[in-house]
Amino acid sequence: MSAPSRRLVAITALLAASMACAARAPQRPTGAAMPDATALTAFTAATRHCRPLRTATAEIALGGRVGGDRIRARLVGGFAAPASMRLEALAPFGAPGLLLTSDGATTTVLFPRDRQVLRGASVADVLDAMTGLALGADELRDVLFGCLALDAATGLAFAGGWQAVEQGDVRVYLRGGALAGADARGWHVDYASATAGGRTVRVRRTLPRGAIDLTATLTQVQTNVDLPAEAFTLAVPGDVTSITLDDLRAASPLAPARSR
Repeated sequence: MSAPSRRLVAITALLAASMACAARAPQRPTGAAMPDATALTAFTAATRHCRPLRTATAEIALGGRVGGDRIRARLVGGFAAPASMRLEALAPFGAPGLLLTSDGATTTVLFPRDRQVLRGASVADVLDAMTGLALGADELRDVLFGCLALDAATGLAFAGGWQAVEQGDVRVYLRGGALAGADARGWHVDYASATAGGRTVRVRRTLPRGAIDLTATLTQVQTNVDLPAEAFTLAVPGDVTSITLDDLRAASPLAPARSR
């Protein structure tokens, strides 16, 4: 297998569980919204695990499609405030397919099997190039762990036991007092099966390059444990070849077929 082909496998194993055609609309309340101050209290209770969220780690199982490709993958992820992140795409045997680290200032993407590395790009640019998921490390953490920050929100109530809090272009939904979903910047996020051990998160959006429908099942969740600073940096071997964001885009499942 050529290096670009191996890199495509690693990229699709990292952060893509998406849909080939138009993403189905998420379940949302219907009818008129009424002001509801109790929604703010419900939101505070549903996100109490976020105050504070210094660190978070989880095993992440992904499945679905990105562009036209069906994906299944296993990741190990770690996050630390304010904007540090580490993701490893696990392989059945041997070295990880991909390592992505950022300490908030320096981001490194390493493909150990291809001896290739990307340095200097932002997390949002890297994730956008690979999967269309243009989120920074802090934004990805907040989405995965249900910690969208709203500090001056308005509370709303809908029929069917739905509530919402909204601020600007962000609206977070609750149902039965539990976090149910969020709409922000064209993204639709759904939360389900939130327990002490983990949660299932689904992220959807249709882009000009293709539709994204990510489903991430988080298990072995740990929060506010001490993580060493070196977890968010990467020692890169001296014999690797540097690649660019354009190389990542060309290997992405969202790239046109002629680019692959």
